[in-house]
Amino acid sequence: MVTIYDIARLSGVSKSTVSRVVSNHPYVSTETRNKVLKVMQEYNYVPNSLAKQFRQKQTKCIAILIPNLDHPYFSQLVRYISAACYKKGFKTVIHQTFSNKYTERDVYTQLQRNEFDAIILASFSLPEEAIARYTENNIIVACNEDYSGDYFDVFCLDEEEVTMKATSYLLNKGLSKLAFCSDNITSPLQQARLKGFILAHTKKGLHHTKDFVFNKISNIEDGIILGERIFKDRLEIEGIIAGSDFVAAGLISSAVKNHIEIPKQLSIIGFDNHPISLVTNPQISTICNHIQDMSNDLVNHIVNKINGIKKSPIKKVYNGEIINRNSS
Repeated sequence: MVTIYDIARLSGVSKSTVSRVVSNHPYVSTETRNKVLKVMQEYNYVPNSLAKQFRQKQTKCIAILIPNLDHPYFSQLVRYISAACYKKGFKTVIHQTFSNKYTERDVYTQLQRNEFDAIILASFSLPEEAIARYTENNIIVACNEDYSGDYFDVFCLDEEEVTMKATSYLLNKGLSKLAFCSDNITSPLQQARLKGFILAHTKKGLHHTKDFVFNKISNIEDGIILGERIFKDRLEIEGIIAGSDFVAAGLISSAVKNHIEIPKQLSIIGFDNHPISLVTNPQISTICNHIQDMSNDLVNHIVNKINGIKKSPIKKVYNGEIINRNSS
């Protein structure tokens, strides 16, 4: 097997020069760089990344913790975070916990064993204090969930505020019988959304209907099933904060099947501004969550921390925007 010493000898340069070429160091002339690269290509030389990582005390790998990859939001989030990491020279490892705290804790143990440089928490079951205790002084950044920021960095959307705005929009149209959909009502994110939903009612002097708060509704199929229930049972619902664009798409599919006019008989607002919101008929009114901006910001932040830039825990909150289309 060809080694770095062989490449140096065949190129007529020192081992350190080859190392600089491999690491794309700027202080190598174009002529020398091209000569070394040509020899590397001729002999199919592949640098030993593990040895390089050992020297740098970095794995160049970041773990992303999610409940499951089937969820439309998390698959989109993973795509944006992974792309941002790749641009910074980092690989990502996706850990699906299926909301199991023991599986989650195993990932923290791997971080302590330096199997990756940092963890991005998109969802988690354990309290902040417990996570900080399990991970000690390792690098943790939370996104998506609205946590305090006292123990680790947090990047999140102001879920309460934007849900309150979306709910108020429907209430201001004269729709008082509203429903709320959640994928996991116990999560901090969904609790923040529910709080915004209730607060919008309170500000109008209204009470929300507890029976119209639906849990474990997260995909198109769930939206279809919920729609069938609403229409067949003739539930007096005038508008729905659907929780995701996929749920909204399922509701619209069911409405079409049951000859319900959207938005004349039922107004629907989705969440996340996923491309699917543009292909339904009618197109889905939704909430822009700035997921790409958040992903880029948190990856830049986490890479700086990996590279030794020390900062106190920060919390960056993004303001969502309502995008009005034809479903509301």
